[in-house]
Amino acid sequence: MEKTNNKKLIASAALIVASIALLLGLTFAWFTDTVANKGNKIQAGTLKVQLLNGTDDIGVSSTPVFAYDTWEPGYSTAKASLSVKNNGSLAVKYELRLQSGEMSQSKGMENAIDVYVGDQISGTLADYLGGSKTLDSGTLTAGASSTAKEVYLKMKESAGSQYQGAVADFDILLVATQATSEIDGFGNDQYDKDAKYPTVVATPAEFEAAIAEGGIVQLAEDVVLDGSKTIAADTTLDLRGKTLTVGNGADSLKAAVGTTLTIEGSGTIEGVVYADNKFNNGSTIVIDASDNFVVSSSHDWAVYGGSGSNIVINGGTYTATQKGAGVIHCLGSSLTVRDAIITVGSATVMNSSGVRSSAANTYLENVTVNANYSTAVDLTSEYGATVIKGGSFTTDKESSGFSSPTISYQGTLDISDATITRVNTGIEYARSWPTPTEVEGLVYSGLTFVKASNCIGDDIDLRSK
Repeated sequence: MEKTNNKKLIASAALIVASIALLLGLTFAWFTDTVANKGNKIQAGTLKVQLLNGTDDIGVSSTPVFAYDTWEPGYSTAKASLSVKNNGSLAVKYELRLQSGEMSQSKGMENAIDVYVGDQISGTLADYLGGSKTLDSGTLTAGASSTAKEVYLKMKESAGSQYQGAVADFDILLVATQATSEIDGFGNDQYDKDAKYPTVVATPAEFEAAIAEGGIVQLAEDVVLDGSKTIAADTTLDLRGKTLTVGNGADSLKAAVGTTLTIEGSGTIEGVVYADNKFNNGSTIVIDASDNFVVSSSHDWAVYGGSGSNIVINGGTYTATQKGAGVIHCLGSSLTVRDAIITVGSATVMNSSGVRSSAANTYLENVTVNANYSTAVDLTSEYGATVIKGGSFTTDKESSGFSSPTISYQGTLDISDATITRVNTGIEYARSWPTPTEVEGLVYSGLTFVKASNCIGDDIDLRSK
């Protein structure tokens, strides 16, 4: 009986194995269905306001609203009808202010000018320029306009002879930021309740006070600083087409250790944008340039990043005139440059470069470097990893038989679709120790090499050769 059961078990096991084998050879068909929800997108809203005097857009006008050059006691300006229109897609909160300009010749006359809103005295011009009063404030949904404010200025009848020839210069200023109106996916309309107005500056003193506090800082006028200045807190600097001069153009606008300095818009910085560091701890520089953004330095750097720093550059034109280091020079953790034009202004084949990086990670995309006599890109970290996509790199001048490679690298380099104009070696592998016997760490594709006059060397070679 036991033998019979064993035979049955063996037969059953064999049958199971055979069944599994047959099943493995079958193709199964299952009921299926697919549903796609198409057209999802994330699109940022726009925040854009307009300042009107009646129907005239005075935010783009070069004609002052209150312009009269023979003030006298009792004189009144014509009324301005000031209103704000929200031309963006987001709700805004706004303030309409008066801001001081050049007041060195005012002789205190701002204290003798009354500001009328409607037919009532609202305060003196000094009250408004001091920031204690605003002409108007409020919240506007998309497309809405504020109620017009009738504003005029009058010189007090009691104003004395001490104000003869005085000049009080001021701006009508509209500032706006996000308002608590839109509701997010959690039913919350308070996520932007802490949005702050930008700080608009027109003088060196106002600029220094603003960068000590941080936040959004906008230039209303060209500003000339007497030397290097340090951003003490996270700051976004919007040049708004103006020029910021730091010292003689060789001094620095520094981001303190642990802070982030973001620079945006169009305009010019004459000086160095500098990411400070201490004990291998750095800061962060982000440049999001609009058209006509320039950093022009009479130092050997235009942008510098110390140890532990992070540099991100999107667009703009960068020039440095002194020899040494690089126009963009990064000793930090990472360097990213996109869509920028970099020019080496010094006439030397020694030490200078367009981009010099010893960062762990370097990324260049669609970058143009006009290096003239110097190395266009100098990658100095034997442990660094660099990616270059597209762009144009030119070293086309030599001096008394001396010339520079166009791109010099240590570590690894992945370069594609770039144009390399050379008077010496196009891509040079420059590891110093142990002395290499062949080019290492290089991946390349789609490169175009252009030989300048008096060209020597090869497209790709070792420094030691």
